[in-house]
Amino acid sequence: MVDEIVSETVDETFELFFRRIKAEEMICRLLMELEKRDEKRMYALSNHDITILYRIKDQILDDLETPPIIGELALEAAMSPTKLKRLFRQIFGDSIFSYYQKFRIKRAALLLQEKKYSVSEVGYKLGFTNLSHFSKVFKKHFGINPKQYTMINV
Repeated sequence: MVDEIVSETVDETFELFFRRIKAEEMICRLLMELEKRDEKRMYALSNHDITILYRIKDQILDDLETPPIIGELALEAAMSPTKLKRLFRQIFGDSIFSYYQKFRIKRAALLLQEKKYSVSEVGYKLGFTNLSHFSKVFKKHFGINPKQYTMINV
């Protein structure tokens, strides 16, 4: 949606209307995703907790080749592992590992699109030691295996 907003050429007469509709669509999609959450109960968040959780998220995404270790992250956040997992899910809508895995696979797709690396190089680059596991996780996310993905994105 953001790509559409940024790249779509819209006549000046309709530009404001177009952007307003797209903004409403983004809000609607956000609310639909929030409604899908299993955990409906919300916990009080302090600004400090939010800042720490965003720092933890950034740390996880900065090092996609290393899976997050909840105990280490909890120590860094000065929270119990349970609190860290609960608040992370509340803010980002997913467990820490699922969130990490989704970004890891999206990064794999981007690397494959660049055509600089082979499928195995991408898998190893993102910390997969078992390439069949990499293919399985990739297929679960995109519906096709990495090799097929490279063929489609020629």
